[in-house]
Amino acid sequence: MKQRLLVGLSTMSLIMAGCGNGDENGEEFTSAAATSTDAKLNVQMVKSLVEDQTDHTVEIVEDLPASPQIFAGIERGEFDIASLYSGEVHNNYFDEVEYTTDPDETLEQAQTFFGEEYDIKWYDPIGFINNYSIGVQESFAEENNIETVTDLGEYADELTLGTDNAWIERDNDGYRGFQEAYGYEFADARGMDVSLMYDGIANGEVDVVTTYTVDPQIIENDLEVLEDDQEFFPPYESSLVATNEVVDSHPEINEILESMVDLISTEEMTDLMYEVEIEERDTKQVADEFLQEKGMLD
Repeated sequence: MKQRLLVGLSTMSLIMAGCGNGDENGEEFTSAAATSTDAKLNVQMVKSLVEDQTDHTVEIVEDLPASPQIFAGIERGEFDIASLYSGEVHNNYFDEVEYTTDPDETLEQAQTFFGEEYDIKWYDPIGFINNYSIGVQESFAEENNIETVTDLGEYADELTLGTDNAWIERDNDGYRGFQEAYGYEFADARGMDVSLMYDGIANGEVDVVTTYTVDPQIIENDLEVLEDDQEFFPPYESSLVATNEVVDSHPEINEILESMVDLISTEEMTDLMYEVEIEERDTKQVADEFLQEKGMLD
């Protein structure tokens, strides 16, 4: 009788332990983002919507160095959801991908090749683009009548470029590809953290930077974004991705991610990033306020 009682208590303990984190039907998903603030805002919105509309919880893993670490985590089963860009498809992942700067073609390539390679669903864009571009101080551009990246070539052998570590190492849409497309290189090219890159051009340590479309530092530092007249840079449309295992087994998660397609314009994301990076507001608070304004969150 005593033995039966102990077995019964053990069984009850297991049941209670399974209920310790809320609804017994809820699961925990992991959402990944690299270092960029726009990606962090994206996954925070996913977390807020999932936890508001379902019994599930979302753990965020952020500040990953770049997309290879995200894809590796997906492959190992560590990440269920992530924020990525269509232009990633040209970052030496696939030899058979034909390089293009057409947004629709690039998106289709990303959805097809990454979808098959990593068994994921690549959703249509969330609404904003975060393309690479070349930026210089407005005063320098005006003094030298520089409007395009080609114009900048006349002064390149006297200038120092500051860029993120990933871009300086890449081939197709990185620094090596840039040199081939525009026919020049800078006197010095330094890879660095994005925040240091903008600090560098503000204090004169670098003369040229690779900017991103939604970066509020473009406005903050009075930068002139030059026209990519050779159409070198591919489109970097932001999208959410999820493993097909999650999509197939949890239609409620798929529905939430689908609802975020075309949610945020480039101008809106720039404003949100300004609040986080310049005004130093909390990422979750900024994300939740935006969702509330859109009527998606109470």
